[in-house]
Amino acid sequence: MNRNYPFVLANVFAETHFGGNPLAVFPEACGLDDAQMQAVAKQFNLSETVFVFGDQLRIFTPDYELPLAGHPVIGTAALLQKLRGLPERFTLHTRAKPVDIRCADGRAVMRIAGYTCETAAATAGEFARMLGLHTADLAEHAYRVNSGSEQLLMQVMSLAALQAAAPDAEGLRTLCRDCPRDVLYLWYEAGDTVYSRLFFTSGQVVLEDSGTGSACANLGAYYAHCGRAPLTRTIFQGDSMGRPNRLSLAVDDQGIEVGGRVIEVGRGEFYLHE
Repeated sequence: MNRNYPFVLANVFAETHFGGNPLAVFPEACGLDDAQMQAVAKQFNLSETVFVFGDQLRIFTPDYELPLAGHPVIGTAALLQKLRGLPERFTLHTRAKPVDIRCADGRAVMRIAGYTCETAAATAGEFARMLGLHTADLAEHAYRVNSGSEQLLMQVMSLAALQAAAPDAEGLRTLCRDCPRDVLYLWYEAGDTVYSRLFFTSGQVVLEDSGTGSACANLGAYYAHCGRAPLTRTIFQGDSMGRPNRLSLAVDDQGIEVGGRVIEVGRGEFYLHE
């Protein structure tokens, strides 16, 4: 006997049909347990797959569940507004925190509040060796930031250094040994534009994400921590991977907003045999 679960495919932070970060969303996931959701996410093998239970979101990578992730929340919000006829503003709930949503004209914006930000223990020299860069290519300190999903953030001092960064898995795991996951967000600031890359480990290799809303939110948290709010930035990510992503970031005294365009690219059914 099969149970059939409809799913929707979308590209998030996309300016073109084949840009952005791919996402699979199961808008009616009631009946799936944790093991089944993890198995389905591994089957899709996208950076994240979302399972929706009313206004509750469960977000899975192929390897583990995430408490919050930006591109899944933003993509799911845009799709649910269309599928359910939701108003322009509504709230979704993740395992980390509630997220206020605003959707209009094919774009979705999530607004979150609350974060932690502290200087990372590892030195710039240690990061430079792990990345194959020079110490002068990096800021003096990296930061551990958590606005919903904890990550290491390191500012890079030139676009060339950002493009040349090549982390090794063992080194990344060592520098992230006190963090929940092995994740590093590199960013270079040029006026109101930020160029970024996000790396994470999977098994024995380092992978790169094409568009990372949670890291964008953490960057906003870093800006707030440094007293730089209010500000707005446009984030460029994924171009070197052939998947250009464009994220909007706004920070004020009340919270952090991350947004982007969401393009639906397909629908189908997943057959779960019992």
